[in-house]
Amino acid sequence: MNYIRLDVHKKTISYCVKDVSGRVQQEGKIGSTRCELDCWMKTLPQPWTVAMEATIFTGWIYDHLLPHAAQIKVAHPLMLRAIAAAKKKNDRIDAGKLADCLRSSGIDAAPCATGICW
Repeated sequence: MNYIRLDVHKKTISYCVKDVSGRVQQEGKIGSTRCELDCWMKTLPQPWTVAMEATIFTGWIYDHLLPHAAQIKVAHPLMLRAIAAAKKKNDRIDAGKLADCLRSSGIDAAPCATGICW
């Protein structure tokens, strides 16, 4: 299993892919479009599970990734204490921390209903 964390913004998505041992396999940034997500998904090691914070943009991304992912978790930003409490923050660091939380089952998040993430 591979664990992916997405840090979703209006125009870009930062990502971090870690294997089961926690080694970073890929990290970077892609545009927030269906086309760029499709191209990016073709490069991912299989199988994969993904986590992202709930944002205004999470719904369509959740729906788009759902047919391809083994599992998708959407977390409330305030529940992600490891990220919220960090002194050193940026999209790449946040993505890596959430991928570690997902890998160690440290995210208590229910999957979204289609199009609605709470």
